[in-house]
Amino acid sequence: MQKSVWLALLTGIFILGGCTEAPSPGNTGCSKGSSSSAGGCSSAKSCEDLGVRYITGDGVRIDGYEAVRYLERACSMGRGSACNGAAFIYADAEGGVKQDYRKALDYWSRACRLGDQTGCANYDLAQDKLAELRRSR
Repeated sequence: MQKSVWLALLTGIFILGGCTEAPSPGNTGCSKGSSSSAGGCSSAKSCEDLGVRYITGDGVRIDGYEAVRYLERACSMGRGSACNGAAFIYADAEGGVKQDYRKALDYWSRACRLGDQTGCANYDLAQDKLAELRRSR
C-alpha cells in the first residue's frame, strides 16, 4: 500500500511539473526551458522527473537502476522528495535494484534534513521498525 501511494505521489509531481515528452538521451522529457547535460538532466526537478519516469515506466521501460541514478542525482542537488524516492527504491528493491535498508535510511535522513516532511515521517517509521526488530532478537 505504501509503495502505491508513493508511486501515485511521484506521478502527480511529474504531471504537475508539466513534462510532456518521453525522455531519451539528451532529452530530459521536460522541454520547459531545460537544456540537456551529460547526465540527461539539468536541474534537480528534471532529474527527479526522469527518475520517476523510469520507476513508473512512463514513456520508457521500467529500470530501477536508471530511476535511482536520477533520483540520487536530484537528491544531491537538494531535492528532498527525490531522496525520499531513492529511499523507497532501496527499501522495496524496486525495478531490480538490490534491497539495501542502510541506503534507504540514509536517503530518508537526507530527505528529512532537506525539509521533506514525508521523508522525515518515513525515517521515523523505519527507525521505529528497526528498534522493534532489535528488541525482538
